[in-house]
Amino acid sequence: MIQNLLKKILPETQKKRNRRIPFNKLIILSAIVGILGGLLSSAYILVLKEILHLVWDVGKPALYSILPVWLRSINPIWIITALGGLFVGISLKVLGQCGEISAVVNNINMKKGSIDIRQTPSMTITSLISISFGGSAGPEAPLVQIIGSLGSRIGEKLRLHGDIIRTLTFSGMGAALGALFSAPLGGALFALEIPHRRGLEYYEALIPSLVAA
Repeated sequence: MIQNLLKKILPETQKKRNRRIPFNKLIILSAIVGILGGLLSSAYILVLKEILHLVWDVGKPALYSILPVWLRSINPIWIITALGGLFVGISLKVLGQCGEISAVVNNINMKKGSIDIRQTPSMTITSLISISFGGSAGPEAPLVQIIGSLGSRIGEKLRLHGDIIRTLTFSGMGAALGALFSAPLGGALFALEIPHRRGLEYYEALIPSLVAA
């Protein structure tokens, strides 16, 4: 359904590469990225809350109850966090490395301006495990990777120019942060601040990112 909608917006998708599109169509694409990003962000947060409930509200008391008496002086938090570290290691071994914000910045600043969607499954699973079992990282980086790569994928699927793909990537990042913090303006501006460590600014992505967020 989404693919058919995109083809209606840009009917010549299969014929040209590195295409530039009118600003109004870019805004429509940014809105689509924002809707999908909001849904995915909400789903991620709901799943995270459920896992947190299972680990700490259900798992922690259950773990304490089955420990031998002589081990009950040990705080179950030590065991839970150790298990979390083990599960993260297994996840990375099976799914591969999931990248980090520095890798996201590098990808954005490339000529193509996209985030590799192939790292998204690893980022999704690994981050859910890490956060749920007491990891200090928050959901910001995973959502930036997940929704930003969605924007990149849409741009690549439509064979758009690298600058437009980069803008759609920012739109996805803005949508992710806007949904997470319930602050569309702050989310969009935060997303555009991320690559500033390289001294680069992408003012052309401001309006699409705001629309998406």
